[in-house]
Amino acid sequence: MGRKYYCDYCDKRIQKDYNIIKQHNVGLPHLRAKAEYFQQFKDIEQILAEAKHKAPCRSLKDGSECTFGVLCRYRHYTPKQIWIMEQLVLQKLLIRQKQSERVRKYMRNVEVRTELFLRKRFDRLAEDKLPPSMSKVEDFKLS
Repeated sequence: MGRKYYCDYCDKRIQKDYNIIKQHNVGLPHLRAKAEYFQQFKDIEQILAEAKHKAPCRSLKDGSECTFGVLCRYRHYTPKQIWIMEQLVLQKLLIRQKQSERVRKYMRNVEVRTELFLRKRFDRLAEDKLPPSMSKVEDFKLS
């Protein structure tokens, strides 16, 4: 019995036996610790989508701490916090739209700009610059 199993989420060592590890992994403390760990990696859009339609938690209304923590099926955010999250999500959406619009403007007429660049730089068309192995098959005539 020298080696022990270490649970990263719970930060504890337990006996290295399949049944004990399995029982530990389905326990409420382990599930809560695992959910809290993955909560830190969630995007604000995902948090808002999950919390927006939930009813407020009763224990937080009373001023006490919720015993379920992240696993609670009720909302732990105030209406003001939800409004702030919605504003942040809208800002992110506007930023994405501006970035995609910039990319669309940049990518418009790429072929035309490439052709102009090649003419300016090499005084010939892009097709004339290609090596024979990359030119069109129709260009070659079999003799």
